[in-house]
Amino acid sequence: MPVLSSKLDTVVSASYMMFCLYSHAANAQRDRSEAGRLAFADGVGFAASAVGVRTATEVSRAFVSVETWSRMPRILPEQRPFDFAIEGRVDFPDDCWRVDESLDSPVRCGIELPSGAGRYGARVIAYNHNEVLDRFEMAQAGTDEEFAAALHEMRRLIPEAAERYQIQLWPLGRQG
Repeated sequence: MPVLSSKLDTVVSASYMMFCLYSHAANAQRDRSEAGRLAFADGVGFAASAVGVRTATEVSRAFVSVETWSRMPRILPEQRPFDFAIEGRVDFPDDCWRVDESLDSPVRCGIELPSGAGRYGARVIAYNHNEVLDRFEMAQAGTDEEFAAALHEMRRLIPEAAERYQIQLWPLGRQG
């Protein structure tokens, strides 16, 4: 049975509708760019040391939970409804993960992985993504005043109604 090793909640303010969870690797900047490019096309993108996530909008905050597990957790039938769940792999050569658009400086600087450096499976689960996207698209169809009011409302959504992402990480093996 998979065991939850750690969980950290943070808030991101996504620039250009994007945030990345990543590790400092030799090609970290290139990996973040590639993950972002893939996420822009598909919602979530995986590159060697980065996971890019495209948010519904850049005008509202997104809540992100990063969980580390002893092995791949299951998605349970009783789990609350989600918009999508996408899996991939990512390498953490420096035994820390970071989120580039987090409002919390420790998360931008690096949080240690309980299982240490190595290759990890990763799953990104999105909640309220489609609802926030629909709100944003409907707001764009209104007048300038309606759009401004809708943006103000979106920035003030309670956490339960805001865009949320659950990122699960589990070790796949050790680097040699």
